[in-house]
Amino acid sequence: MADRPETDRPGPHLPKLDDGRGSEPIPRAGRRHRVIQQGRIVLGPDRLVTCEIADLSAAGARLRVPARFALPETFPLVIAAHELRTVEVRLRWRRGDFAGVTFEGAGAYIG
Repeated sequence: MADRPETDRPGPHLPKLDDGRGSEPIPRAGRRHRVIQQGRIVLGPDRLVTCEIADLSAAGARLRVPARFALPETFPLVIAAHELRTVEVRLRWRRGDFAGVTFEGAGAYIG
């Protein structure tokens, strides 16, 4: 498939994500799609933080959430698409108002 962009081919040249903890970069799993969807991060029984889902893939998402909100290692994320869906996510990296998460377990987001 000579007409496919170089970044779509699997291999070591794919962009890598930094987990923010000073360890080796994490390879990105799956192709990301640019989206603008509303979400809610569940930080406690009575504490929801509004976020924007900026990129989405079968394996994870890039969230825009104000840097003033500390995020735990894992948390429920409510995705408002055609219907509300709650998935458990794991924080992989955080830079300013952006955070990268991966979907966990059987509740992984399929789209």
